[in-house]
Amino acid sequence: MNRPMLWADPALAAPAVRQLCPDAAQAAIDRADEVCRGELRFLDHWEMERAPEAVPYTLPLHWAESPNGDPEWIYALNRHTIFLNLGKAWRYTGEARYRDTFLALLEDWLDHVPHTPESEQTTWRALEAGLRAENWLRALALFDGAVPAPLLERAEASLRAHGEYLCTAHAAFQQLSNWGAIQDHGLFLLGVYFGEGDWQRLALHRLTENLHNAVLPDGTHWEESPMYHCEVLHAAADTLMTARHCGTPVPAELETKVHALCTALADWVMPGRLLLPQSDSDVIDAGDLLAQGALLFSDAALAAAADGPLCEETLWDFGPAAPHLLAELPKKRPAAPSRALPAGGNYMLRAGWDPKDLCLHMHTGPLGGGHGHADLLHLDVYRRGEGVLVDPGRATYVEGALRRELKSPAAHNTLRLDDADFTRYTSTWGWESPAEPLPAVFNTTPEADYLSAGHLGYLDRGCMVQRKIVFIKAGWVVIADRIHTADARPHTAEQNFHFGPGALTEIPGGVRWQGQKTDARMLWFGGRQASFSQTRNAPCYNTLQQTPALRLTTPFAGDTVLLTVLVLRDGPVEATPLTVYDAGGHPLPAAAAQALRLKDGRHTYTVLLQHTPGPHSSSLLGAGGCTGHGEALLFIDDAPGGLCLA
Repeated sequence: MNRPMLWADPALAAPAVRQLCPDAAQAAIDRADEVCRGELRFLDHWEMERAPEAVPYTLPLHWAESPNGDPEWIYALNRHTIFLNLGKAWRYTGEARYRDTFLALLEDWLDHVPHTPESEQTTWRALEAGLRAENWLRALALFDGAVPAPLLERAEASLRAHGEYLCTAHAAFQQLSNWGAIQDHGLFLLGVYFGEGDWQRLALHRLTENLHNAVLPDGTHWEESPMYHCEVLHAAADTLMTARHCGTPVPAELETKVHALCTALADWVMPGRLLLPQSDSDVIDAGDLLAQGALLFSDAALAAAADGPLCEETLWDFGPAAPHLLAELPKKRPAAPSRALPAGGNYMLRAGWDPKDLCLHMHTGPLGGGHGHADLLHLDVYRRGEGVLVDPGRATYVEGALRRELKSPAAHNTLRLDDADFTRYTSTWGWESPAEPLPAVFNTTPEADYLSAGHLGYLDRGCMVQRKIVFIKAGWVVIADRIHTADARPHTAEQNFHFGPGALTEIPGGVRWQGQKTDARMLWFGGRQASFSQTRNAPCYNTLQQTPALRLTTPFAGDTVLLTVLVLRDGPVEATPLTVYDAGGHPLPAAAAQALRLKDGRHTYTVLLQHTPGPHSSSLLGAGGCTGHGEALLFIDDAPGGLCLA
């Protein structure tokens, strides 16, 4: 029986990938070679939990055993991305060993991995069933005509069993979780493959319901993980693409939500189309998803966001014509490069759209459940495409000290009080008393951006924490960490700053960080005690590196504001605190208002911040000869009136 072709013809896509994406083609051959010689590693582009260490195997393979104690290894093995690499290598080279290894592994799995209540906790989790459905169908397309009829019949019987299982493995959890979207995607593909209209309709209904619940008004996925946002986007976008290819109508809301997920991703990525390692995420190039969105919706903004090296997935999905189709699309970035995703509390402050332009990200919103990290007010900073201040990533899901460490506030570029966490870790997926975020205030202009946010995580200590950011796009970031207290009890503030790989050295008034491609300076004021360390950072699952960290500790009582300046430009600079005066010429305490004079070789900037309301709030404020009214003011070269940012 002829089965429908769900994606591009592999006979045409494979040579295009080898020509246009040679590194990706070679990576697939390398992974396939490892499998053929009896080694397993999981390093694919969108591998959810990478496993870079080679693990030897023989047949029969122990499909339900982990060599390292991490159950994620079992899940990765049973998703069968190894089948795709074997199929790609066979298409690229025609070497029979890749086909023979695939056939042996497929038969071994069918022989030794039954679907039982017990296996639903390991090899037959519903999530793996959804992922495996796609990977098997793609692998069978790659090996089209090369699978003996008896084995193909067994594989298709198993796929039917997958479909029946996915029909029943559905509850309230699936209506919101990324699992639901991935399961619905697998069920839809199986429905198309077998011509089961009921499966298709059920999958589309459930997927639309899931996206209705899980996609926030700003287009971000509620779990606050860029990677799981992309996993859901892939499931939904591939469903939509396949439905269009087959002429199957889909609910209008599904189309709308897929477009929203794509648009949010374009706003959320850091320079180079890379995902932030925010919450449970890895650093991954999202160019294929942006290209898919651009082609599905003929969207100029998505086409511009997708600009860059071609990803192999685009060719496997759309065929050799994909580069031409992308080139024909108009490309137009939004006028303002700084973008707000307020429902999820993600703000991207950019100096421009070039990958080398300055880029900041701050998280101000909800935790996002078990995949979320305690990262409220965390700040990422990129200069010339390199991370200056970075997120620690995830590294592992295994319960233990490392998981606790990387999910904790101290591992993020944020503020802690009294050596206590504002959101308390209880287990690898659990939290106690998550801090309540306060509404953010955001404004963007061509010269500078302003962002202010806070939370109530220390309300039990009589404290409210707020972070204000003034981003001067010529290369300055002013960070004002304000602690508003209910009384005069003593406290200790702890500011943590985790730098990217490089060297951190002391300079007068601060530190200098030197990375591979760029550098930065951090300056601070007042009696803060600095301590230096090397902390663990994980750009990908199961990948750890040591990076320099700075901790600034300050004892205080009563309202306090801690000013820190990040210098993201070359050459000599000066940063000087100024006294702020009210209209009557009376000096204001630093807890009420602060100002800084910033000088570089070309310009002088005066930043004036008002922290607390009072009689001064209804009058003009002045500092260093500059006068204005507002919560955040920026004067460039003493321009009269200045720029009111808030």
